[in-house]
Amino acid sequence: MSGIFLSYRSDDRDYATLLHAWLAERFGAAEVFWDHEDIGPGKDYRRVLSEYLRSSEALVALIGPGWSPSEWIRREIGTALRRKITILPVLIGELPGLVADDLPAGIQRLASLQAIRTSDDRFHERFIQALEVPARAPAEAPPQQDLRARRLTAVLLDQADRRRRNALDAILAGDMDAAFQPLNEAFELLMALRDFSPGDAELDLRLGFLYKDFSQAFADRNRARARRYADLCLQLFKSLVPKIDGLELGSRASGWNGLGNAYLMRDDFERAIEYCGRAVGLLPSYGAAWADLFMAYEGRAREGHIDLDGLRRAAKGLKDSGEAEIIARESPKFERAIRELEGVARRRP
Repeated sequence: MSGIFLSYRSDDRDYATLLHAWLAERFGAAEVFWDHEDIGPGKDYRRVLSEYLRSSEALVALIGPGWSPSEWIRREIGTALRRKITILPVLIGELPGLVADDLPAGIQRLASLQAIRTSDDRFHERFIQALEVPARAPAEAPPQQDLRARRLTAVLLDQADRRRRNALDAILAGDMDAAFQPLNEAFELLMALRDFSPGDAELDLRLGFLYKDFSQAFADRNRARARRYADLCLQLFKSLVPKIDGLELGSRASGWNGLGNAYLMRDDFERAIEYCGRAVGLLPSYGAAWADLFMAYEGRAREGHIDLDGLRRAAKGLKDSGEAEIIARESPKFERAIRELEGVARRRP
C-alpha cells in the first residue's frame, strides 16, 4: 500500500499528473497512490480506493477552479479526516481559500486546515515540510532493462520533438487549429515517457515548453485555459530549479529560459529578465532566449520602465546569435519597437 493518497477531480488531471510525477520521484512510485495508474483493469475501484485509504499515511487534496467534491472525493477526504492522518489541501493557482459553509457537512473541517498554493514560490519546499511521510529512494532498474528504456526513450523523444516543431510552425503561421493535434500527440508521448522515468529533468524541460506552446495556442480563444497552461508551465520549471545546474550546458540554458518564459507569460517581467538573462549568459548563441529577453524588456517598458540599453543589448544578441530564422522573424519588429520607445523616452520630461 502507499504512503500518500492523491485525491483529485478529473477536471484537474493535468495538475494531478504533474504532481504525481514529482511525488513519485521524491517518495518513490510505490508510495504514491492515484487511480490513473493503481487500479488495474477489472478491479472493483470502490474496494481498491477503500483499501488504499485505510493504509495511507497522508492525503493530498488537489483543489482546482470550480471545485465541487464528488461523492467519492467526499468519501476520500471524510475517511482521512476520521482517521486523523495528515491532510494537505493544495489550491491550484490563485484560487481563494476554502470556506467551511460552502463544503458538504462531512468535510467542512477541511477548510480549517492550512493549505498551500501551486503558485507559491516555495510550493515544493512547503509541501515537503507539511507531509509526515519519509522519502524513499526509487529502486534502480536492471542494466538490460535500463538500456531498452534508453533506446525507447530516444525514439519517442524524437517523435515528440517533431510533433512540437510542427505545432510551433502552425502557431507562428497563426493556424491555431492545426497546432492542437501535434501538441496533443507530443503531450501523450511525453506523458508515456514520464511513466517510465518520473523526475527525468530532460523530459520535464520538454513538457514545460509544451505547456508554454499550449498556452500560446489557447491565448486568443480560451483565456482561462491559456492561463491554466501558463500556471502548469511555471510550476514545472520552478520544480526543476534544483536540477538545472546539474544539466549539460544546452539544457541548463533551456531550463533558465523556460523559467523566464513562464514568468513572461505571467507578466512578471523582472523575473523574466533575470532568468532569460541567465540563459543567454550561459549560451550567447541562444537566439530564442535573446528574443524572449527582448520581449521581457519590452513588457517592462509598457509598464513605464524603459531600459533602452537592455533592449538594444537583447536585439544585438539576437542578431549575433546567427539563428537566421528567428532573426528574420523578430529583428524587424524589435528595431521598430526600439525606435518607438526611443521616441517615448525623448518626449519624457
